[in-house]
This record gives sequence, structure tokens and C-alpha cells, in this order.
Amino acid sequence: MPTFLLRFIFLLKAVMLFTSSLVYGQVGGIRVFEFLEISPTAQMTALGRQQVALGYDSIRVQEVTQFVFNPALNQPGLHQQVSIHYTPYYADISQVSLGYSYHQDAVGTFGVALQYLNYGSLEGFDAAGLPAGDFSAQDFAVVLNYSHEMRPFRLGGNLKLVNSQISGYAATGLLADVSGVFRHPNQDLTVSLVLSNFGVLLRDELSASIRELPSDVKIGVSVKPQYMPFRFHLTAYRLIRGYDYWERGGENLGVGGQLLRHLSFGSELLLSPNFQLRVGYNHLTRSTLQLQQTAGGAGFTYGLMFRSNTFRIDFSRAVLHAAGAYNQFSLSLDLDQLFFKTL
Repeated sequence: MPTFLLRFIFLLKAVMLFTSSLVYGQVGGIRVFEFLEISPTAQMTALGRQQVALGYDSIRVQEVTQFVFNPALNQPGLHQQVSIHYTPYYADISQVSLGYSYHQDAVGTFGVALQYLNYGSLEGFDAAGLPAGDFSAQDFAVVLNYSHEMRPFRLGGNLKLVNSQISGYAATGLLADVSGVFRHPNQDLTVSLVLSNFGVLLRDELSASIRELPSDVKIGVSVKPQYMPFRFHLTAYRLIRGYDYWERGGENLGVGGQLLRHLSFGSELLLSPNFQLRVGYNHLTRSTLQLQQTAGGAGFTYGLMFRSNTFRIDFSRAVLHAAGAYNQFSLSLDLDQLFFKTL
């Protein structure tokens, strides 16, 4: 087994053992602003929905909005690039994300992004079960980003203003992410550490009790073997929650089952600089959303990418449940090539 992978596994175990003494609990139902954990880009979705150590090609159009999950991924090569992402979920739920990057020499790289999730029109009922009219619900986050290079490392941070609204009631928070990325100077190897969604809840009219923020620690690695057309991704996430003692069918999952629920796997087939195929697997999704009779592909994701010198199109499909899957579309543009090349 490669030395870097052994070190990654050792670090993962150490972090999980340490954080298990800090926070306990189960997934879902007790945290506000959970939408921040939804993958904002088609590339990330196709690779297992949680990857934070994405490979980088400085001369090609990229999905800029990836800095929402890892602020250190915003880099000089993304200058004047913009990404637009659209996800039609189940029923009338839909998500839109936007991202833009700007670089200034000797200062650093800046970014701004918007995440918006709309739940459509919902039916309201009073305490007696009688219709009380329809209402709406939505979440949004405005993200300001800054990153700076200290070779071979790059450091970054996000400041987020987050808001959730349901039928006139709202919750508002001010959150921050910090991260570091190491890129090997001679090999296609990336290692990332991300501390995400730490901050304060400014207002919460949606719950009678104080809920947790979706704070997390993530460690990711990606590597492309020198003579293979593949790049492999592995990210450990939900580490701040430590070992979650979920049970299924009355039996404890054991250390192995718990460990897999903190890992996301992905792989890219690099057919050319302009065309790639992707596949991913998320065990937490599969183990918690599969039916007793069948899993129906739950937890698996896949997608593709096509690009030119001025634009890039990404598509992904993620299976959450046997009932069906959802698609995600991304369009990335190089504004310099489109509008300013001849100036």
C-alpha cells in the first residue's frame, strides 16, 4: 500500500478517535442549515458528493464553485471564471448555485458564490388537520472567499451569511470555513484538510430548542498514478461527530461499518484533457436510505465532463434511493476568453 495512503488512514483514525469524545449524535433532524452539506457542483456530485481534494488543471476551464466546499481550491488559474449549477431534485425542490473568481497578483484570489434551495409550494394545515393555505420554504447562503498560496500549500477561507425560511419564520447564521491544500510539486497528488461551517446562529425561529450547526472536519486525498488514465479520490467527512453508534436491525454496525459511513469514494477516467467520465460511491447514503428488500443503486453516482477553451459542461446523476435518482448540471465559462481576449 502506498505510504501516503497509510498516513491518510492513520490520520483519519486519530481524528475520529479524538472527535468522538467531543460530539455525539445521529445524522439528521438536529442540525440547522443542513443544505450546506449538499454538493454544489456536478463534478463533486459525480465523485461521491463529498470530495474536497479535487485535481486541478490551471490552463482549462474549471468549476469555480468548488471553493464553497473547500475554500483553498480557489486559485489564480480560475481568474475571471464563472460557474452556474442547477439541480432539479424530487417533487418541486430545486437548487441553484453560482460562483465567480477573481485574482490579483501580490494580493491573492477572491471568490463569491450563492447557494439557493427552493422547496416549492407546500400545503399547510392547522392543529385540527384542516387546510390552512399553501406556504413556501427556501434556504440560501452568500459566500465570500479568499485564498493565498504558500507553495506547495494553499490556504483559504470562506465567510457565509446563511438563511433558512419556512412560512415567514427564519433562521440566520454567520459561518466560516478554513482549509489547506497540499499539492505535490512533481506528482498528481493532492491532500486537503477542511474545517467547515463553524460560527454562530444569529436567529432561530424554526425550532423551540437550540440546534447544532452543520460543523464538520473533512480530510481528502486524490492521486493519479503516473502511467494510468485514472485519478482516484477519497474523502473522510463528518469527523467532528466521531464514531456514530447507529444501529440497523437492532445490531451495532461495528467499527468497520461506522468507518465506511465516514468515507466517500470517487474515480475519474481521463480520456482526454477535454473529456472525462466519473463515478463515485457514498456508503452513508446507501446504508441509511436503502430499502430492506433492495438498495436500488443507492449511494452510487456518476457523470461526465466536456470542455473547450471557453466553456465547460458537467453532468452528474446521483442515486439516493430505490425510488429514483436526481441529475445535476453545471456550466462554467472563462470570461477572459469570451469577452476580454482581444482587449
